[in-house]
Amino acid sequence: MNFDHDVVIVGGGPSGLATAAELAHHGIASVLIEPRTSVAHDRPRAKTTSIRTMEHFRRWGIAHAIRDRAEIKPAWSQRVVFCDNANGSIITEFDHAFGLSAEPLDFAAETSQQIPQPVVEDVLREHLLDTGLVDFRLGCRVIAIIEHDEFVHVTVEGSNAAEEALTARFVIGCDGGWSPTRESIGASLSGTSAPHANLNVVFTAPRLRPAVGDAVHYWAVGAATPGALGPLDHAGRWWASLAAAGDITDPAQVKRLIADLVGLPETDFDAEIHSMDAWTPRMLLADRFASQRVFLVGESAHLNPPFGGHGFNTCVGDAVNIGWKLAAVIAGWGGRGLLESYEHERRHIAQETIESAATNLRASGLAIARTPGALQETKAEEFYSLGLVLGYSYAQSPVVATGPTDADRDVRHYRPSFVPGARLPHRWMDPNRSLYDLLGKGYSLLIPHGDESAAVSSLVQECRRRSIPLSLVPVTPAATGAPGQFVLVRPDQHIAWVGRDPTEIDLRVVSGHLNTTAKPVTDRPAGRA
Repeated sequence: MNFDHDVVIVGGGPSGLATAAELAHHGIASVLIEPRTSVAHDRPRAKTTSIRTMEHFRRWGIAHAIRDRAEIKPAWSQRVVFCDNANGSIITEFDHAFGLSAEPLDFAAETSQQIPQPVVEDVLREHLLDTGLVDFRLGCRVIAIIEHDEFVHVTVEGSNAAEEALTARFVIGCDGGWSPTRESIGASLSGTSAPHANLNVVFTAPRLRPAVGDAVHYWAVGAATPGALGPLDHAGRWWASLAAAGDITDPAQVKRLIADLVGLPETDFDAEIHSMDAWTPRMLLADRFASQRVFLVGESAHLNPPFGGHGFNTCVGDAVNIGWKLAAVIAGWGGRGLLESYEHERRHIAQETIESAATNLRASGLAIARTPGALQETKAEEFYSLGLVLGYSYAQSPVVATGPTDADRDVRHYRPSFVPGARLPHRWMDPNRSLYDLLGKGYSLLIPHGDESAAVSSLVQECRRRSIPLSLVPVTPAATGAPGQFVLVRPDQHIAWVGRDPTEIDLRVVSGHLNTTAKPVTDRPAGRA
């Protein structure tokens, strides 16, 4: 069967852009269909780019661009302050929140970054244009998706209402909570929603300087309508979120509520409202993430409240996971089992994220605690969640070597682990070079320095025979977890195998050619880019 494209991506928000970026990282072209012709900056949505997402941005070569474009630098503040109001008394605070740090971290290649989602989208769009591997169809929308055995038929409507038919080998649905792509594969969301809608606001207040000091978040729990606010830049642009205020549509009333958060009389509060968006916290998970050739990424597969800053970052994690696997299959060395492992590996991560966000939601809103001890007890998981951000594991995946699970893992605390499926524990090789910088785009084998054994040569030869890309990375024993130990690392920096004899690696498992339940993916047509 001849088809027009290898991959069509439905939706060009963070999920779609990240999927295109991961594919481009591996040299795979895609078509990205997005109704918006430009990014709206008056609705910043996500503001926390996590350590793990920044590590992926480092892989794609855009971490520095993200840092440069972010106006709220980690060195400026890492505080979250709980107060009566922003000009009142501090009740308690959380420092180094969200993984923010002014200095490099031993256990990670990057630190977290506060940056509005639209700015991230701008950087990603520019990066993808630079790769030359993404065909942007802006101002267009998908109106039909029909899956066949060997291809997917996609009908696209342009801004002039003209329709175009595309055929693709694979389709990635990054089209959010009302996903037509999800409907096309017969998947459905289930879960719960909060009883009240909140209100997000973007406003400018050039003279606003909270008396409680610099912070990335101010939670004003003493206000009649409690809420949070924080700076978007240093020029007076701010965001606010008001609990259970989603039915308010009058800008003057909203201004009064924000003045109450700030702790100023309305007459003394110089502010201009730019946008108001009602939103209802939802805890929803799709019953399936994929069919044979259509895959759901991000909010098309799961939705969670933003408390903890996980939503956007979980979407990027999905994109990286399916992106490198699709690239492997399209390149010819990956088997169908890689694609089947996507739901196995990512669905439980989405479930854990939803559960943590729901815990944070219950500790927020109108019933939020108002004493130091209660706030520290109920809100700590929201701001300290490295166990979830860095400690999630693909152990027991069908494309990961058999090994134990990390039974003592928890949301708050990250414990580096060499268990297959875990993120490779990080090391700095020198002040500016991460262990991750040494890894290849395919699989990487960490080798104790000086060990050029026959077993390594045998593995290299077998990988060449199977066209599996493999990089050899000589390192100190500390980077492999134990003297004499080898570590096979996947393209996404997760461990595929650990052991002392590389000939024990079953390449059929890690490349997805074993234990597949579906018929093989058809070979890629010759000469296709």
